[in-house]
Amino acid sequence: MRVVGDERALFYEPPIRLQRSAGDDLYLAVLQTYRVVGAGDGFKVSTTSYSYELLLKKGRELETIAEFHWHPNADGNVKWPHVHVKANSPEGALDRKHFPTARVALEDFLRFLMRDFEVTAILPRAKWKEILTRNKKEFVANASWLDYKPLIS
Repeated sequence: MRVVGDERALFYEPPIRLQRSAGDDLYLAVLQTYRVVGAGDGFKVSTTSYSYELLLKKGRELETIAEFHWHPNADGNVKWPHVHVKANSPEGALDRKHFPTARVALEDFLRFLMRDFEVTAILPRAKWKEILTRNKKEFVANASWLDYKPLIS
């Protein structure tokens, strides 16, 4: 029996391989935690944290390219949505920096991968765009947070 309010997790681990129209395959790891909460006469899911990680295979190992995080209830002082980028700069390694972002819906992250990294989908472009748009619209319509707006519409 599931109790309303219990935290649950959705995850893809180990990372799944993503084929691209050009370039080496990428890998995706997703962790999203949520609670089931009452909403009107029914229930809805309320996201409590997320981690979307994009990886590239280097030899036999997977190396992170970028990680989008939001963990407002975790220990530490970084409660806002942020991204870690695997890069070096005159400031040193950037992967330990927390670049602030708006909240990122999983639908936005998947659209980003298909658009900017040319990840190929199983479904035709028109169909996956329709599904992501419909799900994103529902997500925004039922969002319980008002101080953020989703990034990519």
